[in-house]
Amino acid sequence: MTKKMAVGVLAGLLMLGTGLSAPLRAEAPRPEIATSVKAYAGAEGLKVWTLRIGPRTANEALVQIGGIDHDWDMRIQKMQVERVNDSDRYWTPVAGKKFVVLILREGRGEVYLPGEADAHWVSYDADLSGSGNAQHFLTDYLEQR
Repeated sequence: MTKKMAVGVLAGLLMLGTGLSAPLRAEAPRPEIATSVKAYAGAEGLKVWTLRIGPRTANEALVQIGGIDHDWDMRIQKMQVERVNDSDRYWTPVAGKKFVVLILREGRGEVYLPGEADAHWVSYDADLSGSGNAQHFLTDYLEQR
């Protein structure tokens, strides 16, 4: 080993020991999101949060449903959004088939969960929406994956 190589290796080891080295892998860029979370509330503590992810043309959103006795409680999922007549329909594949989870129309909506026969009703909640932080919501989703 030449003297230059030995000095380079030593300098690299010193930087690793002091935490001054560059990260081994660069963080992936954060996807584009809407500036605010929209939230809806229903009976018995049911809450739904939505956030557009990606460009508007992608028609995708993050959706979190809480306050339910279900496997999906507080899990954030990326869903497709379709405009059908005067409503927005949020869907995700379940057992290989398109499953509509949320239908929103004029500040009101219906939540459907796999394995449950009845819809849960929700309406827009300005206070709950105002307390949401879009960047924190995205971070929670990225860390959950």
